Amino acid sequence: MEGLARWAIAVCTAAVVCSLLQMLFPDTSLGRQARFVLPCVFLCVLLSPIFGGEIDVKLPDFTDENAAVMGHLNDRMRQQTVSQVNGMLLQMLNQSFETQGWEAKKVVTDMDIAEDGSIHMGQITVYVDEVVARRANVVKQVAERRLGMPVTVAVWEEGT
Repeated sequence: MEGLARWAIAVCTAAVVCSLLQMLFPDTSLGRQARFVLPCVFLCVLLSPIFGGEIDVKLPDFTDENAAVMGHLNDRMRQQTVSQVNGMLLQMLNQSFETQGWEAKKVVTDMDIAEDGSIHMGQITVYVDEVVARRANVVKQVAERRLGMPVTVAVWEEGT
């Protein structure tokens, strides 16, 4: 008897949901196709006792190995994001420095990437060679104007 009650609730719920969705779909070709599929969905719910009723879906267990793999993937994704942002900033600065005959060797950012994917950049350090570093104040002004953020200028040393 309990199974019959669950089936009746499922049929009623499917009828209400299909009716609401049918009214919400726009009058476009995609909307007409979706409205065509809704009766099929309702029919499947209606006939579910004939086809065996409940379907038991097994999801994989969450293990420590899965957590380690996810952690590794998150770390790699963060590294790639940081690398791409630094590369983009380096390219932007070198475009601005080109008129002065300068070249930035490397850009390093102190970056936080939140769970929602938002990026917060803290300190930006621009590495230039020793000759360009002699004009650090001017380099700093040009870089800050281009990036719109505070910048620190440092001397590039091989291996930095």
